[in-house]
Amino acid sequence: VDIDWEWPNACGLTCDTSGRDAYGNLLSALRTKFGTGNLVTSAITADGSDGGKIDAVDYAGAAKYLDWYNPMTYDFFGAWDAKGPTAPHSPLTSYTGIPQQGFNTDAAISKLKGLGIPSEKLLLGIGFYGRGWTGV
Repeated sequence: VDIDWEWPNACGLTCDTSGRDAYGNLLSALRTKFGTGNLVTSAITADGSDGGKIDAVDYAGAAKYLDWYNPMTYDFFGAWDAKGPTAPHSPLTSYTGIPQQGFNTDAAISKLKGLGIPSEKLLLGIGFYGRGWTGV
């Protein structure tokens, strides 16, 4: 079972107000239902910014119910933001002029590990594609 909840206790196209513990409660129920003999994984935010989407959820508390987290370390920037900025959609590290601090793979993984999530439970989601902009 792979969970892709975008975005627990945070805003995307709509805002979820289920609370900081809802994600862990869901995963606990799934682990109880499927047992330890089946994989339970989850695609999660890679927003490593201060006060960002990682901070909105108790990912460390939920780690005991998961085999792997799959941080979506892609699409940090894209054409859905009509006013830009144009930027690499999957930066590995920060760089001078990055439009949003914490929107890079290093920041996300460092934050998740800093919360106590074991590195062996972190698998990078990688976008093997390019993005383009028009009218900028």
